[in-house]
Amino acid sequence: MGLIRKGQSLKIVFLEYLITVGIGLACAIILAILTFTAFYNVGLIIPANHTENLILKSKQEISNAKEFNEALIPNGARYMFLSPNGEMIKTNMDDTIQLKAKNFHNREEISTPSSSFIEFKRSDGYVVINYSVEPHYNNDWMEKHFPSINLLLSFLLIIFCFISAFVATLIWAKRITRQLSPMLEVSDKIANQELDFDIGSSNIREFNDVLNSLDKMKIALSDSLRENWIQEENKRSQISALTHDLKTPVSIVQGNAELLKETELTNEQKEYVSYIIKNSQRISDYTKALMEMNKSNKFDGLNLKKVKVSKIIERVSTIAREITLIHNRSISKSINCEDGDIMIDMKLFERVIQNIFSNAIQYSPDKSNIDLLIMTTDKTLSISVIDEGPGFSNEDLIRGTEQFYRGDKSRHSATNYGLGLYNSSKIMLLHNGRIILENNLDKPSARVKLELPLL
Repeated sequence: MGLIRKGQSLKIVFLEYLITVGIGLACAIILAILTFTAFYNVGLIIPANHTENLILKSKQEISNAKEFNEALIPNGARYMFLSPNGEMIKTNMDDTIQLKAKNFHNREEISTPSSSFIEFKRSDGYVVINYSVEPHYNNDWMEKHFPSINLLLSFLLIIFCFISAFVATLIWAKRITRQLSPMLEVSDKIANQELDFDIGSSNIREFNDVLNSLDKMKIALSDSLRENWIQEENKRSQISALTHDLKTPVSIVQGNAELLKETELTNEQKEYVSYIIKNSQRISDYTKALMEMNKSNKFDGLNLKKVKVSKIIERVSTIAREITLIHNRSISKSINCEDGDIMIDMKLFERVIQNIFSNAIQYSPDKSNIDLLIMTTDKTLSISVIDEGPGFSNEDLIRGTEQFYRGDKSRHSATNYGLGLYNSSKIMLLHNGRIILENNLDKPSARVKLELPLL
């Protein structure tokens, strides 16, 4: 992939974001003003001079009516009807307002910015009216729960500006996330060593610079992995060739030593020949271990197929019977399974079964019994192999599946190179399963359990 250089600079992107927020705030201010105006137009808000206008409109009727009629006083206004000598005849004012109304009648009280008085002279006395000169809601519920009219516009501005900024931020966050997705995708694939893919691009120049760097990293990592793989393959090939070449001279040495042993020899010569045979056998064992180790680092491509549990049980039973028969061991089987399906590579899984039974035979006495328990529980196929050997030590239980771990003396053999359980563990992990090492609770013996997930 070539270098990607197209796209906007982050400076332009942030400038566009600020412009978007600015336009959104301007729209929010306009919307708040329109909403406030609409409240007035539909009558939800009564203007500050509304009551005063109603009072002035009814001035003639209030002043000239033969008898004072409180029905002429607009809603929301309070009145006091006084006699010509200033005695109160009728009122709906509370005590505080009454005192202010009398003071106003006596020219001792003046109106305030929020409340005002007006007086009309009648033939039978005077009418003092108190009314509010502030805007208010036409609905009692709104009057109780909504902010005051003086704060309403500020409240609407805050609400609409917040919504505008929040929506603009969500839109731009989604856009930036979309531009970041190629980098996140590349990072995940590189982390999983999936290197055969084309890197996408972004509309932001700085993000493309990062993608270019990730592309270079991908190529470098791919080359490095390829080189390491070639080196490993060469090393394995060399080890395989070497071990193969060692087999012939070792076989010749062993064969000639055996022939020499059949001739007439002195006791000292027989002792020397026995040394030759013993150590040539060790060389042969070491060669086998080297070949096994070389194979343990490489498993052929995993070939998973859907296989019935019944078929797996049949194959495990066959392998167990063959191995125990050859090594003079008896076998007891306990099978409690419901048939189902498992995704499994039978070739690799047979290697696991062979390793587990080889271990059991190696560490159990001659003519002893090996138990094979197979069951299905909780969507899991469980296969347990129990020998009559000395069991696992505490260190064995912890480190038994480590490469080259050979166990303590109770389960140690000169032909054990710490690869069987290690290889078995790796194969089980390839199948999303596991291998469990336990000591049998019923009697001193070792139990190796294999667990595979059912479909």
